[in-house]
Amino acid sequence: MRFDSETVLQLRRGIMKRGQVLSTLLSEVLAGKTPAAVAQLPGTPGMRPEEKLRMALDQVEARRKLIDADDDKFGRCDICGEDLGLPALGELPWADRCAAHAAQ
Repeated sequence: MRFDSETVLQLRRGIMKRGQVLSTLLSEVLAGKTPAAVAQLPGTPGMRPEEKLRMALDQVEARRKLIDADDDKFGRCDICGEDLGLPALGELPWADRCAAHAAQ
């Protein structure tokens, strides 16, 4: 295990909190509202707000599964395998890319 149990617990809480926020935003979008926070989510041009939210929820769920499985891929860039570092994960525990690959 790359992280101690307390760190894993804190990271998991951050991931779950992000999932709750995204789920709430998705509920609002499906109810016909367009929260401003949706515009800040990554996505391709022309993506509908609910598509952006579902993509973000899928990312969060993938990270949750990795941390729950104690998979060494958690906390590493999906493209190059670079360790994202605990400070970065503390801010964005659902991150799946290093700074060099964040835009890809």
